[in-house]
Amino acid sequence: MTRFILVILALFSWPTMANIITTPAKPVIGINASEIAKRVCYYQDQAYSDGAILQVGEHYMVCKEANDFETNGALKWVHLDTGSAPKQQESEQVPKAGKRYSVN
Repeated sequence: MTRFILVILALFSWPTMANIITTPAKPVIGINASEIAKRVCYYQDQAYSDGAILQVGEHYMVCKEANDFETNGALKWVHLDTGSAPKQQESEQVPKAGKRYSVN
């Protein structure tokens, strides 16, 4: 009876012995130390400085700070609205938002 149990256990344990798949070691990341301090935006493997304007098809992009509160943080490409309406002059008064009532 013990032989029968051992044979059954051996048969059931066979599928649990799966192939061992190893993964390669962690990749080595190379960093050029002279490029770390540069604040640039990249487009097609070319570096552009802060304030650079780039035309991509019919759209214009500008290289700006990623966060407004950082003075030396990362830069990113931001869509430039060229067709936006001009700002209203200071002499024109804009009604303030508030409650409005109408009487019929």
